Amino acid sequence: MTTLLSIENYRLDIPTFDGTLKVLDGIDIKLNQGDTLGIVGESGCGKTVLARSILGIGPRRARRVSGHILFEKTKLDELSEDEWRHIRGVKISMIFQDPMTYLNPLLTIGRQLSDVLVAHSRAQAAKPPSRAARLKRCKDLLEQVQISDADRVVRSYPHQLSGGMRQRVLIAMALAGEPKLLIADEPTTALDVTIQAQILKLLRDLVDRLGLTVVMISHDVGAIAALSRRVAVMYAGTVVEQGAADDILTRPRHPYTRGLLAALPEIDGDTRPLEAIPGTIPNLINPPAGCRFHPRCPRATAICTQEKPETRSIGADHVVACHHASP
Repeated sequence: MTTLLSIENYRLDIPTFDGTLKVLDGIDIKLNQGDTLGIVGESGCGKTVLARSILGIGPRRARRVSGHILFEKTKLDELSEDEWRHIRGVKISMIFQDPMTYLNPLLTIGRQLSDVLVAHSRAQAAKPPSRAARLKRCKDLLEQVQISDADRVVRSYPHQLSGGMRQRVLIAMALAGEPKLLIADEPTTALDVTIQAQILKLLRDLVDRLGLTVVMISHDVGAIAALSRRVAVMYAGTVVEQGAADDILTRPRHPYTRGLLAALPEIDGDTRPLEAIPGTIPNLINPPAGCRFHPRCPRATAICTQEKPETRSIGADHVVACHHASP
């Protein structure tokens, strides 16, 4: 299969007043065309920084220490802002997690979608479509994300729509440039469970219908399991385990992945107490030597405090970075 996205030994630092945050530490991920990858982990583990780095909208002060992010063999981290205009929103798009932050409250939905279409045309040095053509395209995009009353929605302001409808509008905006890669950053945050299920079903339908390649960022293991064929588990700026979703979620090998899954409540009436991972995420200005998880790990030994574990294969599509990965 064709590799669409490749992240190779990517390290990213962010200077702060207190010191340098070692935000990403040797990330290695490959994603084939048409695949869906879920990136899961606690808040603060670097998921969103990684997603924004793929799109070239990471923190301004961030500094790449090593490695590259390649899209169709193009090194994204070496592109100029002018070159990015031919990639961002056109070949790679992103669904952000808070629609009310990313939608302008003073403009109608139709105006905002229309502005996106004009921006994409100008980025490709093409003549912007006519007003009538833009309106038709806006309605088509809204119908594509299963908004049935597109005529009303194009005339509506963001505050006149429900949270689920606003999220669908953001998805429509992300699809406006007909991208090959779609990054969904916490797309179900702040939605009730019924609307969450609808948004996840919509994303699955778009993957099947349009052949999209999707990277989904979430701390919700259930949402990741509902959409993703492959899963990467992140902890403190590192990928600790990666592979087929069924394998990772049913037979986890890394102690951190096991801890995440053990903290999930059962739905079959089991009243067992939830297990918690002791301790907290380390300070990334001065992360632990060796394995970053060792201060919280029940399997940690002396080697874990001294040597960073290498990522090793333990199956056909299953890799883990742990000195004591369980069989």
